Amino acid sequence: MNNIIIKGARQNNLKNVDLVIPRNKLVCFVGVSGSGKSTLVFDIIAKEGARQYFESLPSFSRRYLSRSNQPDVDEISGVSATIVISQDRVKGNPRSTVGTLTEAYTYLRMLYSRLGLPSMDSSYYSFNHPNGYCKTCKGLGRTIQVQLNKIIDVAKSLNEGALVPSEWYVGGRQWSIIKASRCFDLDKKLAKYSTQELDELLYAKPRTLEAHSGELVDRFTFQGIVHRMMHRNTKIHRGPSDGDLKYFDFVDCPNCFGFRLNEKALAVKLHDINIGEAAHMPISDCAKFVQCFTHPFAQAMKPQLSQQLDNLCNVGLGYLSLNRSADTLSGGEAQRVKMARQLGCNLIETVYVLDEPTAGLHPRDVAQVVENLQKLRDKGNSVLVVEHDETVMRSADYLIEAGPGGGKNGGNIVAVGSPMELMSNKASLTGAYLTGAKSIKYKGQIRKPPGFLIMKNLTKHNLKNLTVKIPLGVMTALTGVSGSGKSSLVEEIVSRHTDKIVVIGQHEIGANKRGCIATYVGAFDLIRTLFAKENKVSASLFSYNSIGGCKHCKGLGTINMDMNFLGDINIKCEACKGLCYQQHVLDYRYIGKNIADVLTMTATEAMELFDVPEIKAQMSLLEEVGLGYLELGQSLDTLSGGEAQRLKLASKLQQIGEFYILDEPTSGLHSADVKKLLQILNRLVENGNTVLVVEHNLDVIKNADWIIDLGPEGGEKGGYIVAEGTPEEIAKNMKSYTGKYLKLTTRG
Repeated sequence: MNNIIIKGARQNNLKNVDLVIPRNKLVCFVGVSGSGKSTLVFDIIAKEGARQYFESLPSFSRRYLSRSNQPDVDEISGVSATIVISQDRVKGNPRSTVGTLTEAYTYLRMLYSRLGLPSMDSSYYSFNHPNGYCKTCKGLGRTIQVQLNKIIDVAKSLNEGALVPSEWYVGGRQWSIIKASRCFDLDKKLAKYSTQELDELLYAKPRTLEAHSGELVDRFTFQGIVHRMMHRNTKIHRGPSDGDLKYFDFVDCPNCFGFRLNEKALAVKLHDINIGEAAHMPISDCAKFVQCFTHPFAQAMKPQLSQQLDNLCNVGLGYLSLNRSADTLSGGEAQRVKMARQLGCNLIETVYVLDEPTAGLHPRDVAQVVENLQKLRDKGNSVLVVEHDETVMRSADYLIEAGPGGGKNGGNIVAVGSPMELMSNKASLTGAYLTGAKSIKYKGQIRKPPGFLIMKNLTKHNLKNLTVKIPLGVMTALTGVSGSGKSSLVEEIVSRHTDKIVVIGQHEIGANKRGCIATYVGAFDLIRTLFAKENKVSASLFSYNSIGGCKHCKGLGTINMDMNFLGDINIKCEACKGLCYQQHVLDYRYIGKNIADVLTMTATEAMELFDVPEIKAQMSLLEEVGLGYLELGQSLDTLSGGEAQRLKLASKLQQIGEFYILDEPTSGLHSADVKKLLQILNRLVENGNTVLVVEHNLDVIKNADWIIDLGPEGGEKGGYIVAEGTPEEIAKNMKSYTGKYLKLTTRG
């Protein structure tokens, strides 16, 4: 079969879409945010490919595999086994590394076990095995240190709240234990404590104390604050809890120096390098190291090891090390690690699905991504990507554009065909940007900062003792190739100026199905109050999470059905017909609408309906950030990354005097959406805020007031300031990769 054929697709906002997608081609899905492109690729094609594969397995096997529901589509054919290479970050397990994810470290262990003396089993080189791991850090390669300045305020007394962590709030259980110990003067400033008193408060080992009150005896355990925090945050299989993370710094293990292994494993060397040192090298250097081995015993594993290392280099990750914890990778880095793994496979007739594979990449490195996508295609596979990068779109065999708008205004197929065919199609917004008929202009004028935030001696990760000055009251773009030190610099800024910084990322606002757009912007309480006053009833009646919610589905509008081996499906609640409310609640009206009618309105429609200044202002903010198409009742867990970030920005547009840091705000955005984003960022600055964007998008970079370009390369070859200044100055600096790609023009 030469095509993937979809008929009658109605998933999410798709409007009964029929589509023919050529197989064994590089196909790029494009369109504005919320247009339906991700629904087509991930919720229909990828999900159906997985579902059909699982259905081919015996029922016993299916019990232990991920379940996948059938998408809302009349017919889909031509889909083969599907592999999704997503940007999901690897979470939760600090024992998973780049080396273990790709199995490169497995082959490296085999190499040392075959050639090393004394000869040892491969398990003795595993940091996840008792034979191999460092006894101090249990194979994590790092230990945690409590930052004392973050847990105590020496200018205060215990009665004044000198202990910062919430567990020790004044009057609470832990604070009361300190008081009951009678070891400390609660009114004396901690700055005046003796060394012995402070050590007792911070580091005392647990001991049982008793307090007598008449015939009652209260027994409790007193221990130092640091001792208690360290004890509960040094479990073998995890690091500090999310609540305590801000009080800790990670440092290399003093026993294994970050190599994760014990002395016995690290004593074995090949070419004067032990396995910990080899796994700590940049992958590009490790690849060269492996080539040195010519011994016959090495030939069994050397080809596979070299291939995995070369694949990691080919996807632009040569600056990482095999020992790099997977949970520290960015979304783009995690996706490229997965891609490297697939480049080593020889599968054919597979459908590969990728979500914006250029995310987190400097323009210099995009060509390599295109080459890798074409390699997967040339092996006889179908490669489907959701992408906005112009280089990828121009290199695709076929483009499919969803739209024309987002939400209710999207869900149609606007244009299909080769890049040239889209460029000649007047209905295609993407084609207009590819031809240059539409573009984002360079503003030509820059703002002068009233001052600078100056930071000195920055050494986190690969930063080379930097001194950085960040202009205040303007928009600054932080640029550089992957691994150049951008994220490290942001971490330094946030850690040193915690109270002044607002970080706005693209993480989910929440996974709770009960949260909706109206709730997030604060309009739902106002709307429910209006309904309550109009009908002289309680406002809680109009909350689907309270007494007004449907009793059958508990206000969700859907029922989750366990279909045994066929997977779970969500079906519309028969009692409320998916409206979330009990029937008698829907009888109450406001301006002719019931509460369910209001929740299906878009922000634009609600702004026209309600003559209430507060509601109009909230809806206007959604309009301003390009989210006027969202329905008020839309669940927060259904938003794309770009939508979530713009929703967060909408809540900040009225603020003044803040310092905002945005991490790749253009990720997942069409050029038309980037244009709107720039308007929002400029609005923030004009309101008297400082904006720092970590960005690779050249349209955003060229419209910044100041650029800080890190590099010149990634990893140990990065961490320097290559260039800093206005866009004009950077564009003229040939030492800067960013400068070489900047094209400043006010035309377009």
